[in-house]
Amino acid sequence: MTVTGPEYLGSAAADALRTKPRTAGEPREAEAVAGRAVGDRDLWQNRVYVDVDAFARNVRAIRAYVGRHRELLAVVKDDAYGHGAAELSRVAVAEGVDILGVVNVDEARALRVAGITSPILVLGATAPAGAAEIPRWGLATIACHLEFAEALEAGAREARQRVPVFVKVDTGMGRLGIAPRDVARFCDRLRDLPHLSLQGLLTHLPDADDKGFSREQVAVFEKLINEVRRRGYAIPRNHVANSAAILDLPEAYFNLVRAGIILYGIYPSDAVKRSIALEAVMCCRTPVIFSKEVRPGDTISYQRTYEVKEKSTVVTTPMGYRHGYPRLLSNRAEGLWRGRRVPVAGLVCMDMTMFDLGPGARARLGEEVTVLGRDGDEEITADELASHAETVSYEMITSLGMRSRRYYLKGGLLYLEPRERRALSGQYY
Repeated sequence: MTVTGPEYLGSAAADALRTKPRTAGEPREAEAVAGRAVGDRDLWQNRVYVDVDAFARNVRAIRAYVGRHRELLAVVKDDAYGHGAAELSRVAVAEGVDILGVVNVDEARALRVAGITSPILVLGATAPAGAAEIPRWGLATIACHLEFAEALEAGAREARQRVPVFVKVDTGMGRLGIAPRDVARFCDRLRDLPHLSLQGLLTHLPDADDKGFSREQVAVFEKLINEVRRRGYAIPRNHVANSAAILDLPEAYFNLVRAGIILYGIYPSDAVKRSIALEAVMCCRTPVIFSKEVRPGDTISYQRTYEVKEKSTVVTTPMGYRHGYPRLLSNRAEGLWRGRRVPVAGLVCMDMTMFDLGPGARARLGEEVTVLGRDGDEEITADELASHAETVSYEMITSLGMRSRRYYLKGGLLYLEPRERRALSGQYY
């Protein structure tokens, strides 16, 4: 992707931003967006920095690990887990990804409108009333309900197209899919729908930690492939492997694999092997909007749950739980300020969070606190935040990424996500 015109924000600070937050007063040369100079009001916005180069290296590493003889699907659903689907889809395709995976037609439409022409597979369920949108936008889809398949046939016939279809099988996830005993009959029904092109079967592994159960699923799936092929269906493209299986279950590869969380530099579980070296892609920072000295006995935020023990400096930032920073991080998590850890002070508010910088600290307005990512030698990982918030890393990056202004680092350049693409994704900041 070439970075030109008003999207360009200058390269002077790009390398530093990979590991070092912005400090108030730093020069912001060439920082203009759509002809408007970046003003003081932008200082109060939370910022997500997406390292495009790290993402590209992750894709290359995954591609090399699984081999070029099988297809690689990049899961870019939910705006690429909060990283920006349009921007990263281009990178993924340039690095050898064969198919992009989204959860619904709206996400696929946004990619098409953004100029993405690569194959896209809709991994979620589509209402029969919306089935005609799939051929309209040139998509592939899963199928696990006859009513939807018949509606899709009608839409494809009207559009004079054949739609690639993968039959979703429930081998243990319990979410979407046909029971294994019904798969062959369902494929027979699809035979009567000539505008649908049966590509293969897919299933999903629910538990990366339980290799025994996952292998049982793979065995069931393999038997189903053989059964369906004996009935005369070629089904050349079958897939089971998600991120965890890519790392630690090669028997699940078949001829197509689906990379999700590992694209973004995060391992799906502590139980899987670190068989591919990954780099974190997202960093999230929030500016100081207020700073004050506090004394022993002072309390911070709602319910006064944080009591100051010694003379210190507490800063307020505009990062709150509406921005994807969960309330469960209150008095648990830490941020990074000037390369050292500082605790969250008090309850996280809807629009603000306070950090205790310690005795003698002097923070400047606009100076950034890192809530996710690296600052110097210290790093706050998505797994660390997820542990404090009693959730998973997937939720942390998706929530933070969708609710802050996104900036991209690529080839030594820093650029702002075009507003029109942000609007297409349906996200806000």
